[in-house]
Amino acid sequence: MNKKIVVENTLTDVRSYFKDKGYDVRTMYKNSTLDDITTNDYEAIILEKDTLGELKTSSPIIEASGLSAEDIYKKLNNIK
Repeated sequence: MNKKIVVENTLTDVRSYFKDKGYDVRTMYKNSTLDDITTNDYEAIILEKDTLGELKTSSPIIEASGLSAEDIYKKLNNIK
């Protein structure tokens, strides 16, 4: 089974990093696709800044502000 994450569209380096690590990376365009995230199939939702309200999923949210793609990867692995 492919590992799946959602990454905000502005985080191009993070999207590329996780694709290289074998993740199925879904792109979220600000809050436009937020309502589409209704499943718990994602290992995490990675945002530049956590400005989201209530989610319909229990997937963890990782705030990427000030973190490198590698830092985010390590943080995700610590959550699991």
